[in-house]
Amino acid sequence: MARPKRIDLPFSLYHVMTRTNTGDVAFPDMADERKFLFYVKKYLNLFNYRLHAWCLMPTHFHLLLESTERPALSEFMRRLLTAYTVYFNRRHRRHGHLFQGRFKSYLVDKVNYLLALSRYIHLNPVKDKIAKDPVPYRGSSLKYYVRGGDPPFLFTRETLDYFKGNRKEYEKFIREGLTEDIKPQIIKQAYVGREDFVRRMEQRCGYVRKAGKRLPGNLLKRIDKIRKADLQNAAEVVKKVAQRFGTTPEVIRGGARLRGNIGRARAVSFVLIRETMPWSFREISEFLGLYGKRGLHYYTEKVEGDRNLKKLFEEFMGEKQRKE
Repeated sequence: MARPKRIDLPFSLYHVMTRTNTGDVAFPDMADERKFLFYVKKYLNLFNYRLHAWCLMPTHFHLLLESTERPALSEFMRRLLTAYTVYFNRRHRRHGHLFQGRFKSYLVDKVNYLLALSRYIHLNPVKDKIAKDPVPYRGSSLKYYVRGGDPPFLFTRETLDYFKGNRKEYEKFIREGLTEDIKPQIIKQAYVGREDFVRRMEQRCGYVRKAGKRLPGNLLKRIDKIRKADLQNAAEVVKKVAQRFGTTPEVIRGGARLRGNIGRARAVSFVLIRETMPWSFREISEFLGLYGKRGLHYYTEKVEGDRNLKKLFEEFMGEKQRKE
């Protein structure tokens, strides 16, 4: 059966799951779990996504994510999985892919299935028989729903509003699922919801594909505003790098295959934009005038492998973090 085309819409709720490539344990200890959540937080901020729930299992994980104006689920997951895999391989002295090449994502009927997905994700450790009690399970967001102390990147309010903010009532709701079949039905390998929801979403996807730039005026204005801000931020990055290397932004973005000091300036610009903006490789390449076959790894390794470039990159990142 052919794999369904990825659905990527603004202001939409997704249940995302991926498994390790060969059955490896992805989160052997608390340090690994914390590092994974560090990257989750980082890319939630970068892509302006919301996280309603998570559960880290030995060989897979679940996220309940919600997009906002900028639908970029594939790029979000690409960044997250790549960053964690690089960290994991270095720490555990392994090589190759950690997770399967294609993650699963299901578009969720938020009105009718937000609670069902929250319960399903939080009960995963018990249903898979690796925990007897779901609340104290270390790799889950459930403990924050029940005990409070929510981390800033976990959005619990909307789910708890169904229980008027009463965490005990939410815990009761979760425990009621221990004796029930709570796995949500997936329709057409892509949706969690009722038939009418599926029809609406298919119509919406079709409209977005056909409409192109003829989107609703208010949404088009918001997208245009985001795009202009992105271009301004990227231009500022290149300007700062150019000043440090004694050249101009026009040269760095000139399109030629640059060598020597100017080539190094382009590499730093590329990695800085990649690190601070939610652009895809294609978008960064177009902005910098890159039309060759050199890819992301080439520029990343060029900076990582040069002590002076790496130091300059870290200096720029430190300045940005201090401003934030």
